[in-house]
Amino acid sequence: MDQNKSLFKKKQALIISIVVSLLILAFFLLIIGMFMNNIKQQEMLKTTDKFINFKSQVEHLVSTNKTLIQGFEAYILMNPGLDESEAYSYLNNLLSKNENQIRNIGVCQDTTIIWNYPKEGNAVAIGVDLSTVESQKALVLKVKNEQLPILQGPVELIQGGTGFIIRLPIVRKDTGYWGQISIVLKGDNIMEEIDAYAEAAGLNVAIYNDQNKTVPFYGSVSTVGQSPLTFDIDPDFINWKVAVSPKDGWDNNLLIFGVAIFLAVLIAAGAGLLTYRAIKTNYKLRIMSSYDSLTGLFNRHYLNEYQTMVLASAKRNNRQVGFMSMDLNHFKNINDTYGHNVGDLVLAETARVLKYSTRTNEAAFRLGGDEFLIIMPDIEDRTVLQQARERLSNSFKTEFHLADYPAKIAVSIGTALFPEDGDNIDELLQIADEEMYADKKEQKMKQAEN
Repeated sequence: MDQNKSLFKKKQALIISIVVSLLILAFFLLIIGMFMNNIKQQEMLKTTDKFINFKSQVEHLVSTNKTLIQGFEAYILMNPGLDESEAYSYLNNLLSKNENQIRNIGVCQDTTIIWNYPKEGNAVAIGVDLSTVESQKALVLKVKNEQLPILQGPVELIQGGTGFIIRLPIVRKDTGYWGQISIVLKGDNIMEEIDAYAEAAGLNVAIYNDQNKTVPFYGSVSTVGQSPLTFDIDPDFINWKVAVSPKDGWDNNLLIFGVAIFLAVLIAAGAGLLTYRAIKTNYKLRIMSSYDSLTGLFNRHYLNEYQTMVLASAKRNNRQVGFMSMDLNHFKNINDTYGHNVGDLVLAETARVLKYSTRTNEAAFRLGGDEFLIIMPDIEDRTVLQQARERLSNSFKTEFHLADYPAKIAVSIGTALFPEDGDNIDELLQIADEEMYADKKEQKMKQAEN
């Protein structure tokens, strides 16, 4: 006996110690998880700050060159009779300001190139309608139709090589859209600039443009890794999506990560169990609040919710709803003669017959005492309602069976039809009750005559 008691105490102590150990372990794991998450958040914030610096340098690179041709655009608009020699003279001065990055500057009338400076190495493009060049036509037509500036690239150039093209629409007050100005930036030089910006920011970078959203034109997916941060650069003009990660990679705390996973599983299991219990309890409470405990039928509380839903649906779909009020004749005499236990059995059997008699889309309620209600959504007309009434009445003559109770149960039934008899539950129940009492009165008169 003492040995068994000792074993019991040891087991009890072991269980308590395990529980305490697990609680303490869970507490410390939570702290570690919060600390690890804080480290990750700080690292992401630092990476975001680095990207902001990278982004500002890229935008400055593009906007500087965009500003150059905006000046030329204004010059063209102020000089509508501008000829080629005057244009090239202006462009010669313009090109000298950033010749390390600019390959050439072109002017299109509508979508056809009429000037391309410098001509040397670029003359082959003059006279080409860019709306027919597969690699360029989409954005050329976008500039024409939307009359907004845009950056394209890298793109294969007509004159050979690759470049980034800044396009601006030329819109005259008198004629509207006239053409476009494009400044072609040297592809290799721009890539080198981006390289320098990424290196200075301490970032691995992959850049996607609107022409290829799955394969980066700069960097690679493998370089930025599997969990990069993604950002947009000026969607209205540059329209680049950039994926970045720290140059040295994300901090890799495998031990802490493993511990955090264990913690997450532990918490998730507990939360899942609590949630399951809460849902189960809530469901039981809902069942208790919606169903009559004696008969299993819907109760008066649920009637308010159900009738609102059914009548609203009928109004939307222009359909009719049938209502049948019913009570048991001489039910008080049954309670007085046989006792309330038999009365409860009668009510339970009544519920069984109602369930047997109602169809899938119909609902039966016990409103209290021996008062019952059946709601029939979506019926064709009053004839169908009367047929259901007869069917229900006959069911009590043939289906109602109660052991040790010799007499059959007679019922009184009244009907109402929405919307013909009323457009709300109170009016409909009043009509159905009045017909039910008339039916009860008629049955009494027939019994008296017999």
